[in-house]
Amino acid sequence: MKIYVISLERAVERRSRVESVLAARGIDFEFFNAVNGFEGLPERLQALPDDQHRIRFRSRPLTPGEKGCYASHFLLWEKCVEFNEPILILEDDFLPTQYFEEVLGTLPKVHEQYEYVKVEPQVGSASALTTIDNMQLMFWHNNSCWTTGYSISPQGARRLLAHSQRWLCSVDNFIGESYRTGLICTGLIPYAIYSPRDMGSDIQNQVELKKVPLGFKLTRELYRCYRFIRMTLWNMKHCGGKS
Repeated sequence: MKIYVISLERAVERRSRVESVLAARGIDFEFFNAVNGFEGLPERLQALPDDQHRIRFRSRPLTPGEKGCYASHFLLWEKCVEFNEPILILEDDFLPTQYFEEVLGTLPKVHEQYEYVKVEPQVGSASALTTIDNMQLMFWHNNSCWTTGYSISPQGARRLLAHSQRWLCSVDNFIGESYRTGLICTGLIPYAIYSPRDMGSDIQNQVELKKVPLGFKLTRELYRCYRFIRMTLWNMKHCGGKS
């Protein structure tokens, strides 16, 4: 399975650490030059972020860093479709666990049935699906945090691309809102990677957020309830709503 590590070209320290830890374990990978949203998106992607929707229903537009992060994953989904085989996508602030190689070897078997597999720790409730190679496959009820590590099949990548003609939220929230795409979000335990969070965010550097108008706070909360209901119904349909 091809492994891509999303990283800004200028992120010398991050790249050095990735090269060091993966080379020590004899793992082949390729850096994918991240899109720096503060320098603008590729021309063909510039019209995709829907800032008006974001402002109306989530109080603010996507930050330049969030747009760059979305664009980076978007371009790798296109590569996945082009290669017509599953790929593993990692962001450059990860470290491998002792199970990395074992998980890597199991992912192709998971992709015989599922399109998306989380390989990093996740928060929130989940349901156990099955065991594969003595690993537990989980169905995550709320896969809306982080995109540090996951594998995606061509079919899953097509789903994400088809529903990314408007960018309504950050890429991790988008992948997690399965009711939009029909993408079942699974994950393997034990995890292949973890993020020590010792380097902060490099792709999604935060900018100062402006005060939210009262009217938008109301629409934000109504929309949050709408998303919660949709996700709850999705989970009940696909996993019996178990926790």
